[in-house]
Amino acid sequence: MNKLINSLFEKDSIVKIISIFTAILIWFVVLDSENPFEERTIAVPLTSNMDVLHNNNFQIVGTLLPTSVDVKIKGRRDKLSKVTANDFVVFIDFSKVTSSGRKTIEIEGPEYKGDQDIIILGINPTSINLNFERVVGKQYPVQVEFTGSLPAGYELVNLRVEPSNVILEEKESSISMVSKVVAFVNLDEADDKKEIVMRGTVLDENGEVLRQFEGKVPIIVSFNLAKKVPVIAVTKGNPMDDHYVKEIRYSLPNVRVLGSRSILDGIKSISAEAIDVTDKSESFTTPLTTILPKGATIFAEDAERLTAEVVIEKYITRNINISPGQVAIFHGDTEGNMSYRITNDIIPITVKGKSEDVNALKTSDIKLSINVSDLLPGEHEVPLKVTVPNNVTLIGEYSVNVTIISNSNNDLP
Repeated sequence: MNKLINSLFEKDSIVKIISIFTAILIWFVVLDSENPFEERTIAVPLTSNMDVLHNNNFQIVGTLLPTSVDVKIKGRRDKLSKVTANDFVVFIDFSKVTSSGRKTIEIEGPEYKGDQDIIILGINPTSINLNFERVVGKQYPVQVEFTGSLPAGYELVNLRVEPSNVILEEKESSISMVSKVVAFVNLDEADDKKEIVMRGTVLDENGEVLRQFEGKVPIIVSFNLAKKVPVIAVTKGNPMDDHYVKEIRYSLPNVRVLGSRSILDGIKSISAEAIDVTDKSESFTTPLTTILPKGATIFAEDAERLTAEVVIEKYITRNINISPGQVAIFHGDTEGNMSYRITNDIIPITVKGKSEDVNALKTSDIKLSINVSDLLPGEHEVPLKVTVPNNVTLIGEYSVNVTIISNSNNDLP
């Protein structure tokens, strides 16, 4: 046996081969000692095609997409030390998401782009359970709602909201909760030509604010402050003889005056330029030109509609029969020596005036009197003094027949 072994070693080729294998074995032993195999976990950024979700109107709700995944690798210590997170690509693909709901999405990769000799053992997690919801858009009108209050007689005109309609884009579950979009205006702060840049408030059916829409609805609300006041017009000139201006009827009981609060507070009514009624014998309608303080204007719609109907009527006359018993006798005999008797059956009096005044006149409104001073017994025609109310005119002159009797001798002259 010893001879066989000796014979083998005597051959150079065999010795060389054994030496090489021995050297390799020693190298591996030294290598494992100084540069052993190790495992390492690296946090690698997770990339995705999130734009595909946005383009397809989907959003991830509830669970957040992780920013990185753990990649476990193996290799020699010196190799592993040179590997960085930038050497890997880990990707999650959302292109297959076509409907709302919870879905498990596989994580692809990792793809190693480095030049080190390593082994990829796996990743954690390998998939993610996500909830997807479609994003929808819906149009809503913007409604203006007021808080606070305006003084009596004030209002807002030329109210404008821009935009008048808004499109809300959100998840289906959020859009389904929307009842209305409101622009709140505080009337306590309202002033002339106010323009308010605000954010609209989105409310649910219970009037609660939906916070997910806060700050997403820019709105401009503009308006004018107006005050309702009456218009006062007067006339100039005189109508045709025996005619008068009965009344002025306005097409609007009040007009809206625009201006700042400080100006409007001082306006109680506005005047119009005088209406010329010279030689008019019939009623007519005319537009009115208002006289306004500086800084105030008439609401355009009211200015177009504002007219005055001047009612012109003819004076009427009326004959009124008065009993002689209503005649007062002045300056007669106070000692009882004379008796006075008016012999007229009735005393007709004619008056002229406005129809409503003349028709409302009563006999008791007319005062009749005579002066019998210096009259002797006998029959006399005595001037009659007639006093009528100021709103009618007496037509003509009047007298009555008076019989005076002396009570001392009972003889008539």
